[in-house]
Amino acid sequence: MSKEFNIEALSSKLNKVKKELKQIDTEEKIKKYGTFFDSKQEIIQLYLLFMFFGVNQHTIQQFPKPYEYDVD
Repeated sequence: MSKEFNIEALSSKLNKVKKELKQIDTEEKIKKYGTFFDSKQEIIQLYLLFMFFGVNQHTIQQFPKPYEYDVD
């Protein structure tokens, strides 16, 4: 009883499975770590925030100080 295997069909199925696993792995990494553009956006937001506080430092220092009440 001899079994014949089509090597090309098996190889193409194996390559398809490898490709799908790689795609799933990539999607999981993106979900976990985000993308380069996500981190770039966060860096720009932090930069703008620090620029705002740097430029408006004197205005922020003029805000009234909160008055602390003594505990009875």
